[in-house]
Amino acid sequence: MTRNYLLTGASGFVGRHMAEAILRRGDVVVALDREEGQNLPLGVQTLVMDLQDPSSMAGLPRTWDGVIHLAGASIPSHFSTPAPVTFNLGITLNLLEHLRDSKVLLVSSCHVYAPSNQRRREDDPIVPQGRYGLSKHLTEQVAPHYQGALDVRVARPFNHLGQGQRPELVVPSLLRRLAAAAASDATPIEMAGWNSVRDFIDVRDVVSAYLAILDLEAPAHRTFNVCTGRASSIEDVVQTVLRLQGRTREVHFQGSPNSTDDIPFLVGDPGRLAADAGWTAQHSLEDSLRSMMAPNLS
Repeated sequence: MTRNYLLTGASGFVGRHMAEAILRRGDVVVALDREEGQNLPLGVQTLVMDLQDPSSMAGLPRTWDGVIHLAGASIPSHFSTPAPVTFNLGITLNLLEHLRDSKVLLVSSCHVYAPSNQRRREDDPIVPQGRYGLSKHLTEQVAPHYQGALDVRVARPFNHLGQGQRPELVVPSLLRRLAAAAASDATPIEMAGWNSVRDFIDVRDVVSAYLAILDLEAPAHRTFNVCTGRASSIEDVVQTVLRLQGRTREVHFQGSPNSTDDIPFLVGDPGRLAADAGWTAQHSLEDSLRSMMAPNLS
């Protein structure tokens, strides 16, 4: 049976991959966006509406087989004021107020967790370190209020990698820098910030996890980490790229945080989603970086 999915934030990095994954299943994707012409995959239907304005949503159907809420401010460095926090919370409330009798996936973030040197589990303490994490924590808090009228699940994804990622982010910036460096350059690579450890997950695994969460019937849990469980440092990323280029260089770090979100260790435990849905990540760090580097590899 064909299922109907509503996708907010469809024109973003994850949204485009999400739309393609749903279409491959033979299901219908309706993208909610503020304007047309967002270069969406062929076959996606678009509804032009503004989640900040409930009146503009009057023609939006209230019931869906699945709703994946990706829209919102999503770059931690852009949260220099509380404005993006209230924006993310406001559009989420407007969407949930409108919907009825639908499965809804709220996409939160690993940035809600308190700092720790252990892999984060879903029941671990929640203490966001920056406004981005705060915005995601607040959106999670509204979910129980709508449970019943809706079937709400929450995903906490860890650090994404993949084709089409925003160019100003750390790994895409690094890839451009290393691609532009002369092959004979053997000087140390100077990096700002800490040699932080992260759980990098391929966007293809992210979207498969989101669908696995929505596919669960009467789940015992409502909140799921979306991660690999693998700990990789920024230097691991650099050295993997250099290895793919057939080069070697030393890497030096400044040794101070870049932002309030830049904690030393942020790695997840994927055990709950594996146990409840049988889901595991399929792509390695090298797979992800190779896909992002493809035009520059010989």
